Amino acid sequence: MSLLRKLFPLGAVTFLALAGIAAQTLALSYPLSSTAIRDAYFIGNRNDEQTAEFLSQYIRWFPAPKSGPYIREIGIDTPFSEVVKRTQGRPNFYAPDAVQEFQKQRAVALRVHVDIFLTPSYSPVPPASAPEYDQWVPDFWNDFKVTLVQDGVEIPAESIRGGPIYSYGYDPIPLITGARIELTYNPEKIDPELAQVVVLTPDGQTIEASFNLAKLR
Repeated sequence: MSLLRKLFPLGAVTFLALAGIAAQTLALSYPLSSTAIRDAYFIGNRNDEQTAEFLSQYIRWFPAPKSGPYIREIGIDTPFSEVVKRTQGRPNFYAPDAVQEFQKQRAVALRVHVDIFLTPSYSPVPPASAPEYDQWVPDFWNDFKVTLVQDGVEIPAESIRGGPIYSYGYDPIPLITGARIELTYNPEKIDPELAQVVVLTPDGQTIEASFNLAKLR
């Protein structure tokens, strides 16, 4: 028995092989066919380590800087990975349901997200003890510029939005620990080639993440 067979059962080996073949042959497919939706459904419906491994291709993580805001995560989601995520953990939701739901939703988009976390040297948020803290939501994420670039050309986003990330502890008032910025793009305007997400922070950091869309579904 090969080492691969020992490490992974036959089903896992088959899943990984099919996922690898599909990623090469059906990269950035849009609009999604019923076959692609079913493929995404079965990956998401597993909701296990293999699902997490598949989705990890769409995320880049970064170490904390010595100072300034912490860009912890940059991610990209294709229409295919969006369906994978949206079928995770849905009870009594089956492949035909997914096909019916997502074939109607031709607006399933390509998305980019950036997670920003506060640090001791970057905390534009008042302490929880401040008056009316729970009624005040900052918009510090607007100080960050996020762009998607292909072949040196910036791709215009269809929409941009941001919001706080909260941490819930013993205190009844949740703490704002960061923010997420999300940009939405029309997949028909994105080429299946290398793409860079570039983040410019208020203190002059430039954080970049590359994604080969020719290898991502």
